[in-house]
Amino acid sequence: MVRAYFQRSAMAVAASLFLIGSVPGVLAQDAGDDSVVATVNGKEITAGEFDFIADQLGQQTQQMTPEQRKETLTTMLVNMELVSQAATKQGLDQSESFKKQVEFLKKRALQTEFFRKNVDEAITDADLQAVYDEQIGALPVRQQVKARHILVKTEDEAKDIIKELDGGADFAELAKEKSTGPSGAQGGDLGYFGQGQMVPAFEAAAFALDKGKYTEEPVKSDFGWHVILVEDKRDAPKPTLESVKDNLRAFVAQQKFQSLLDDLRKEADVKIPE
Repeated sequence: MVRAYFQRSAMAVAASLFLIGSVPGVLAQDAGDDSVVATVNGKEITAGEFDFIADQLGQQTQQMTPEQRKETLTTMLVNMELVSQAATKQGLDQSESFKKQVEFLKKRALQTEFFRKNVDEAITDADLQAVYDEQIGALPVRQQVKARHILVKTEDEAKDIIKELDGGADFAELAKEKSTGPSGAQGGDLGYFGQGQMVPAFEAAAFALDKGKYTEEPVKSDFGWHVILVEDKRDAPKPTLESVKDNLRAFVAQQKFQSLLDDLRKEADVKIPE
């Protein structure tokens, strides 16, 4: 439920911030390092430019080694400068197409800066805590069970196992010996699970059992016949603030940005002809 809620929020963020670009670009800061990393026909390329493009590319270079990253980005900057100089010599910087692109990129960059200054930097821990309390703290408490099971092919096999348990046999040892399921090697241990995570017949039987009890009759599913032991029951823990902080931040950012857009539209004279 929590994941689905914030997936919807992420879609809203994507729609609202379409022209802002990726997160690294949004959070980019002006780099002030003027040390030279390369020179192209006398034009210096600085470490500040290197850091800026590295930030813009973000995750695209994370899998590279530092040496690969440095070589790749330096080559990219050198190539960009070479082509830029050649295009300028051809007068392409004076074309209408170029001017339109520059104007568009200028507006996009301004929107990025507006977002960074008025949205990203404006989000506080109190904002995140408030949304957490409202959206996650208010979620209904759901129960989980911790169970083991023994899976066999036939009902008669399952009934024989129940007779052995009635006689005092150890459930985990029987699971290791007789279960055909992947959890057999771990004594049939399934850990904690909530409603909706298991097939219906298995889930109904498990949640109906008291702590420490096993099924008195075999439970049939598409996988075979189960004997189930419930070891514990508890209220499902809710996700911590830290574990959902990124999703919360995206949600708060969308809300703040949309609010700012609404205010700007109210103050502006916007005409959209049919």
